[in-house]
Amino acid sequence: MIQHNPPLPNTYWIDIVSVCNLKCPMCPQAYGTMGRNSFMSLECFKRLVDDVSKTKPLIKLYMSGESMLHPNLFEMIEYVNEVGCTSMLHTNGTLLNKDKSVKLINSSLNYLSFSFDGSNSEVYEKMRTPAKFHDVKSKILEYFKLKKDKGPYTSVEIIKMKDTEESIEDFISLWKDSGADSIDVVRCMTWLGDVDDMRVEIPVVEDDEPYCVRPFQFGNILSDGTAVPCCMDVRGHLPLGNINENTFEEIWYGKKYRDLREEMLNKKISKNSICYECKDRYSGDRYIKNLKT
Repeated sequence: MIQHNPPLPNTYWIDIVSVCNLKCPMCPQAYGTMGRNSFMSLECFKRLVDDVSKTKPLIKLYMSGESMLHPNLFEMIEYVNEVGCTSMLHTNGTLLNKDKSVKLINSSLNYLSFSFDGSNSEVYEKMRTPAKFHDVKSKILEYFKLKKDKGPYTSVEIIKMKDTEESIEDFISLWKDSGADSIDVVRCMTWLGDVDDMRVEIPVVEDDEPYCVRPFQFGNILSDGTAVPCCMDVRGHLPLGNINENTFEEIWYGKKYRDLREEMLNKKISKNSICYECKDRYSGDRYIKNLKT
């Protein structure tokens, strides 16, 4: 039974960078800045990781922006490992070069995922503006050539949406023999209505399921330290506290979080809440396909 005061999360999204070098139409970054600190300071990051490390969670070093823009990225990765937690990085791959690929492979990073939406130039360059298909593809392939059997578990991911639906199988074929550990097909999200709805598959929430599982299971912290209820709230529409003012545990068990969970358990979400008309709430897995290679 889900409790009002669940255990501390075993997964955290930390938005170390709230800016991006791409303007993808399915992402809020295409519609303007996040309006907060662009980069989480290394001091703030370490304090947060220290705060949550006692349960040895998975730390995802991304949420709204391109994490490889952060000048302290590799220090952050190593610090997560130093305190005994697991790390994951998600990147568009545009900033890769041989030196950065080698650093990623030799780092203590546990999981790495490349976003690559398309199997040809026409689709990819429409969805990943202004990146170039052949340029980014060659960078990722070079990474896999250098990686061999070393480095983090690495996947290549495509979002299933209106513009990519017809190219999913070609995408799988494109990366099948690349050296990727897995090829992932994931659901498209609407980001609380901050982007156009490009979904082709709409998950169903059953009547006996909670309104949304995210405020019960995951920690989400923006680049300025603001805690929000889920990884969709990249603009901080529903702030629940700030790690510069309280520990995450104090925020997690604080009144704002508890009130939100109670509303969800009773399915009496306020019409003023971002959760009221959220199209991304469901209890299932975001992954449509997870193909081991």
